[in-house]
Amino acid sequence: MRPNKVSGCILDMLLFAVVNIWDVIQSLIFVGGVIVCIMLPVMWPMKFVYMVVWLITAYALSKLVDHLGEYRKKDKNLR
Repeated sequence: MRPNKVSGCILDMLLFAVVNIWDVIQSLIFVGGVIVCIMLPVMWPMKFVYMVVWLITAYALSKLVDHLGEYRKKDKNLR
């Protein structure tokens, strides 16, 4: 195999692992993060602020991983 083909194969395996692992742990991250935000030792209004920030961050990560999955599928179709 040529080095370029090997690096492409490694990148494809890495994207496959990231997308599938994310599908498994996505709900745990959303729910676990909200529970951790409620358990923080801060005033109640700040708990809601942290919760909103956590949900926005988790949603952005979810969209990023979805985009990587679409990129992987599109790359498969081009071959």
